[in-house]
Amino acid sequence: MTGDSGYDPATVTHRALREIRRELERHPAVAGARGFPPDGHARVEAELRADRLGSDAEGASLTVRWFAGERATDRPRFSVHYSDDTGTDFGWHHEPNPHVDGWGHFQRRTDTDDAYVYEPYSFSTHVPSRVIWEVLSMLEATIDELQA
Repeated sequence: MTGDSGYDPATVTHRALREIRRELERHPAVAGARGFPPDGHARVEAELRADRLGSDAEGASLTVRWFAGERATDRPRFSVHYSDDTGTDFGWHHEPNPHVDGWGHFQRRTDTDDAYVYEPYSFSTHVPSRVIWEVLSMLEATIDELQA
């Protein structure tokens, strides 16, 4: 819905996710990325080359969700979530969550009970292209740490 200011959250969200998809496609560990639905992205899914990230997995993916907010002054809500066929499952989120104070957090699935463990995390930016590169820069180290 477009308000008096001309701000349209669907358009801004789609534009952010298109930008994220383009940035993902530039990364050497990304085999391909697609936005869903194609004409008005609500999420981007990337197929990863797990071996380039130091993972033992045969298949791995990254799912990015982004919502710009109802108003231009709202903080964006987003998540960048990794999963692979070995059961490794973690992600960085920027949204309210009752398990942590503040908006930013890292969550990972535990081996024991299939529940998530949450840790606060502060993003250095809320610019879509920079958020994705911030997360991509931590991805390999996080995989190494969780597979150790």
